[in-house]
Amino acid sequence: MASTTFSGPVTSTNGFIAGTGATVTSILTATSTIDFTSISANTTADSSGITVTGAAVGDAVIVGVPATLAAGLVVTGYVSAADTVKVRAANVTGSAIDPASGSFRVVVVKVA
Repeated sequence: MASTTFSGPVTSTNGFIAGTGATVTSILTATSTIDFTSISANTTADSSGITVTGAAVGDAVIVGVPATLAAGLVVTGYVSAADTVKVRAANVTGSAIDPASGSFRVVVVKVA
């Protein structure tokens, strides 16, 4: 199959095949302001739940972080329950970090 390049939005009524494997059936997104409390050295902290209707445990989550994210934090996201995504910040330094409040975007990719 030949490669195709798109310059605008793509709509598919029967799924989108990414590469040679997964069919992307839906992309869900939400934005939330998160204000983590101080995170001790070498520990993690989870945000409260962000509502993402249609998200299911096991779905892939991508997190967009604010430009002001403190150095030494590694951020991931996961679906903690149906329709709920949490952002996890890991402090990988030897000192506590009290991150500034910021706007985080979560993107849930559903595949078949």
